[in-house]
Amino acid sequence: MDVQLPQPDWSQLYEELARPFALESLYWRAGAVSRDKKRAQALPYAEPRVYEDRLNAVVPGAWEVTFKPWGDNRIICELCIHGITRSSTGEENDGFAPGTAAEAQAFKRACVKFGLGRYLYDIPISWVPYDAERRQLSDVPRLPAKFLPPQTKSHPKPLPLDQPTPPLLTPERAVAMGRELNRLGYVGEGQLELATQVLGHEVAALESLSESEALEVWTHAKRSGERAA
Repeated sequence: MDVQLPQPDWSQLYEELARPFALESLYWRAGAVSRDKKRAQALPYAEPRVYEDRLNAVVPGAWEVTFKPWGDNRIICELCIHGITRSSTGEENDGFAPGTAAEAQAFKRACVKFGLGRYLYDIPISWVPYDAERRQLSDVPRLPAKFLPPQTKSHPKPLPLDQPTPPLLTPERAVAMGRELNRLGYVGEGQLELATQVLGHEVAALESLSESEALEVWTHAKRSGERAA
């Protein structure tokens, strides 16, 4: 005899999934930059692991994902929670490890269908000071109260040093990036010299790069190679 599992209270479940992430889990990247390069749009985002942590906390053992290729450069992520499936797509870009980027994009977009991270799309875009030399934001905006997680008494002081450090390349990813740069003609110390030139600060090892920095360096190298060809 088939056992009918109890159905969750989807109204409550959605509310728990959709609540804002902890402030220390948010990162900010620069969007459009002003003509004088002194200000830029601050765009919030969270890493896929933050979405996974929320799923594990709210629906432990009751979610799973499946990835399927779609065409030559797109991927479909199907996220199933308590037997209900929502799906979305991600596209490969022209940067470092495009397949990984497409998978992360598809996963987060599927999560949004269940409310996870949906509020990030509703945060008003703010223009903040921008460091053109380092190519990064010099400040972060203060979030309105409705975008703060529960029990948050105050917003942290918006200084760059208070921002969480983006995850760095794993040794395996650094080796993969080195192979790609080598294929594009950047060998040995030339890879670090390239990274230093592109990022505007000294790079002693590829493992010291964040994912976004690695993507920027790889994109520059690929475009330079295409122009040379």
